[in-house]
Amino acid sequence: MSIIEKAVDKLASEPEEPAGSRPVPKVTTAATVEQPVPEPAAAIPQPRAGDPIPTALEQAALTPEEIPIRFAELELEGVLSPEGGRSRLDEEYRMIKRPLLMKAFLPVAPGENPYNLIMVTSALSGEGKTFTSMNLAISIAMEMDRTVLLVDADLAKPSLSRLLQVNDRPGFTECLRDETLDLGECILHTDVPKLRVLPAGQRHNRATELLASNSMIARLQEMATRYPDRIVLFDSPPLLATSEASTLARHMGQVAMVVEYGGTPQFMIKEALGLLESKENVSLILNKSRDDFLIKHVGGYGYGYGKGYGYGAYGDQ
Repeated sequence: MSIIEKAVDKLASEPEEPAGSRPVPKVTTAATVEQPVPEPAAAIPQPRAGDPIPTALEQAALTPEEIPIRFAELELEGVLSPEGGRSRLDEEYRMIKRPLLMKAFLPVAPGENPYNLIMVTSALSGEGKTFTSMNLAISIAMEMDRTVLLVDADLAKPSLSRLLQVNDRPGFTECLRDETLDLGECILHTDVPKLRVLPAGQRHNRATELLASNSMIARLQEMATRYPDRIVLFDSPPLLATSEASTLARHMGQVAMVVEYGGTPQFMIKEALGLLESKENVSLILNKSRDDFLIKHVGGYGYGYGKGYGYGAYGDQ
């Protein structure tokens, strides 16, 4: 018998395997490929009703990329350094701010405006009120336990916002027009850790009516009471240039009026002061004074750096 015949006989003698006994190779298709299941993303904690509001000092923890206003880079001549110093200008602003701070957090009688709402104005334009506002804000921010919100309240001619290069940002105008807008969304951080800025926002032709509205009263109450350590400083229009300034003054706890030495006629100063309903909390800041004036009235004492400012309450002789 040949080898082939023996192989055929062997196959014929082996029992047949039942159907389904042989292993069927598993075929994997694209539809059956198992994909890794992604882990659920961690839930972002959301603020809950009743959570404490962070203090103004806690709000200062920002990276440099998040700071939209850097006074140190604006190169504005005559503005105090954010680091502070012992120049005569530094010392004079320390003297200017002290009486304002002493009164800022005194208790108020019913119907009175909070004293931490302070308006900086002048009789005419060009007397230096905007630079005075900025320097006063920086000086107050140097205090150990005070924070400052500097508000550009000149809604028709926002020179402060222009100098700080934020005149394209939404600000005070939008907050007054839309009561549902969160005030914090418009407040900008600066490179001075305890100083914030609220730009004027879009120019508005009816700025006086906005400043006299019920929305203004509600916003001022929010600004004055949200943080217990905050001074709210308003850069106002000149009193004799527009009706907005006297309207704004009705809401203020204190008014600081800048007077240009040798530049503002006395009758205009009196006329401007006459537009204020109350003179009790009005102070005068003498700006652009000469060295000979300081030597005559201060007795030559000082630090000897550059030009200076003077300060006095309205009515002082």
